[in-house]
Amino acid sequence: MNDIIKLEKSKSGQFTLKYNNKYIHSKYDPVKESEQFIKSKTDIIEKDTILIYGIGLGYHINLLINYIDDDQKVYVFDYNNNLVQKCKSVYNEIFNHPNITIITGDDLRFYKKLSDCMDLVEDIIIHKPSLETIKETNNELYSLINGYSSSKISIEKISGLLNDNYKENIKSKNKNIKELIEAFKQKNRPYVIASAGPSLDYELKMLKDNRERFNIICVGSALRALMNNQILPDAIVIMDGKEVVAKQIQGFEDINVPLCFLSTASRWAVRSYNGPKYIFFNNFGEDDIIIKTGKTVAVSAMDIAIKSGAKEIIFLGQDLAFIGEKSHTETFREIYGFEDDVKKTSGNKTVSGINGEVLETTQGYLFFKDQIEKLIKDNKNIKFINCSKGAFIKGAKHMEFKDYVN
Repeated sequence: MNDIIKLEKSKSGQFTLKYNNKYIHSKYDPVKESEQFIKSKTDIIEKDTILIYGIGLGYHINLLINYIDDDQKVYVFDYNNNLVQKCKSVYNEIFNHPNITIITGDDLRFYKKLSDCMDLVEDIIIHKPSLETIKETNNELYSLINGYSSSKISIEKISGLLNDNYKENIKSKNKNIKELIEAFKQKNRPYVIASAGPSLDYELKMLKDNRERFNIICVGSALRALMNNQILPDAIVIMDGKEVVAKQIQGFEDINVPLCFLSTASRWAVRSYNGPKYIFFNNFGEDDIIIKTGKTVAVSAMDIAIKSGAKEIIFLGQDLAFIGEKSHTETFREIYGFEDDVKKTSGNKTVSGINGEVLETTQGYLFFKDQIEKLIKDNKNIKFINCSKGAFIKGAKHMEFKDYVN
């Protein structure tokens, strides 16, 4: 589809823009609209580093200049070069401002720079109308940014819960994740990251038969599937803050396996577990070792393995899509007490499977996939092998687990 871009005069006299027949700024008063937009982001624009996706015609960026100090840095990303050129014709001065760096789609290091900036900030300002212009042409980037926004909304809804978790978790007697990482460095074996996707069930016998060949780090929701098959993992990782997470370890509170938990993770789960407990943090300033989260526990499990010196990381059950009607292992009902009906309740998307087939998935899974691929891309010295049976994961080698073992 050829983009149809048309500059128009708004009712107030400033330019607005129609992009494929949709306005990306108000057709009445784009400046007033942008003022309201920037004022709604006061908590973000107070930070030393500000990350924006979406340039529009530059109104919101020009207004932001009035709110920032000389030592603040603003990074603006927009993949749509056609939109960037129109912005230059309206607000070229923002491209030369000393505090503003604009990264566009023709920059060969666009994704690397975006990745680096995302590591520096806790939140992103997203100009949604600009983002919508790449939905058809770059759905991967669209899903990443849109998924970040959706995930942030979810976190904001439970921010009080996370604060309460944090207060209780840091008071309790826990070891620091550094101690476990140092212990893992002595074990020179490939790492299995066991996630709770439905294909994990297919590999449990093979994993049990070859248990001693691997260091196994499992996410909390995969623990029951492993334990039901007499597979004791080397570590369990939890990150979610909700009370229901305690059900993932119910019945296994006394196993002598390290529980690794984010500082804001479910205090109920942490409190109930009697085995060794290791706390980790994902914000600079809280600790001298930061475990990445990517807002999905699989990324935390991966990063613990990476920091432990892993040379090979194997994914099991990292499906990121529905296998048949299922989103999780057979133990889902046993853990939570209700059926695995995620497919019925999610607004489903599609994703390419490991064999090129089209699989149904969710917006959330697509975001998690992007976060996993980002971590893989940042660790080219490590061999990643995806033995799951769901979505194709860029940067990983895909193979059957039995072929890897043999």
